Amino acid sequence: MSRASLKAGVGAALAVTAADRLIGALTGMRRVPLIVGYHRVVDTLASEPPTATPAMSVSVRTFAQQLDWIGRRYRFVTLDEIGARLLSGERWTEPVAAVTFDDGYRDVYHYALPVLTRRGIPATMFVITDAIGTSSLLTHDRLHLLLARDWPSACRALARIGVLPARGKAARGPFAMMRFLLGTRSQREIAHVIQMLEHLLGPADAAPESLLPLAWDMVRALDRAGITIGSHTHTHPVLTNEDHAHVVEELVTSRAAIEREIGAPVRHFAYPDGGFDTAVVSAVAAAGYGFAYTTCRHRDPDHPELTIPRRFLWENSCLDARGRFSPSVMGCLTNGVYDLAVSCRRRHRVDAERLERHEAAARAIG
Repeated sequence: MSRASLKAGVGAALAVTAADRLIGALTGMRRVPLIVGYHRVVDTLASEPPTATPAMSVSVRTFAQQLDWIGRRYRFVTLDEIGARLLSGERWTEPVAAVTFDDGYRDVYHYALPVLTRRGIPATMFVITDAIGTSSLLTHDRLHLLLARDWPSACRALARIGVLPARGKAARGPFAMMRFLLGTRSQREIAHVIQMLEHLLGPADAAPESLLPLAWDMVRALDRAGITIGSHTHTHPVLTNEDHAHVVEELVTSRAAIEREIGAPVRHFAYPDGGFDTAVVSAVAAAGYGFAYTTCRHRDPDHPELTIPRRFLWENSCLDARGRFSPSVMGCLTNGVYDLAVSCRRRHRVDAERLERHEAAARAIG
């Protein structure tokens, strides 16, 4: 049985008995805001290049179906409203939801904004400031393109430069390999891997229009349209793989650039790849962010407002075995049913010495 069939079967069975909502109540999902995350919104998946990173794109049609499903069950609110309630400790009297986007792809401007505007739905865009206005692929897209273009040759190249992981992980394909490298290597090491892959396999192709980042005039237009602009760092490193000085520089530089361009304070931050630990959270607090968002359910007890969970959606996340939008799968997903089968494997706590280094670097930079 395929994974899609299993998800659809579980979803249908639980939806009939309303057990998905019961599980949501027991896990606490029904008592907290639903914050959904997206990366890219495209016209159709058929128009996507074959080497585009999977699990990051949703078609306009599916995006609208997901929003309509949420809108019938939740009231859409801004992250500022969620943050204010979180700080005050006031409980929600009705289910609420918020929409967010990571990375700052320009297809969100072209395809998602009209859908949001027609429905009057607020949203937040977390941008990578160093990428804005460029014609370059983002690092993870560039890495995946190189791996997916010729996977057997890429494996041989990775083995040659000594970064091929255990055989089981390598066998899963380009996407799993990309996630492995991004999750275990620093930004400098990733750049070296890409450089060596391009030396051995040939340079990455030019970025197609669909993968380009926003320009600053687009960011300002989103801001004028009521889309909250948040930070997703300056160059998008996974912060738990970086030293304290680099982490603080990423946080401070990004926030300053956005505030300069839109003329408004930046209060919201999203961790690249959801990677955070106590030292990184401390640096985010010192950099002046009021709220920060993750990709797992773990909360920092000292900074719950800086470890707010989100749930990411894409084209196939809520489809049945026949490739159709499934309300029952969507219900199980938003109620945390599928979370019972998986757990976060990240290490979120660090030793006191690393924490102090992060705090000292933050104080020194100001």
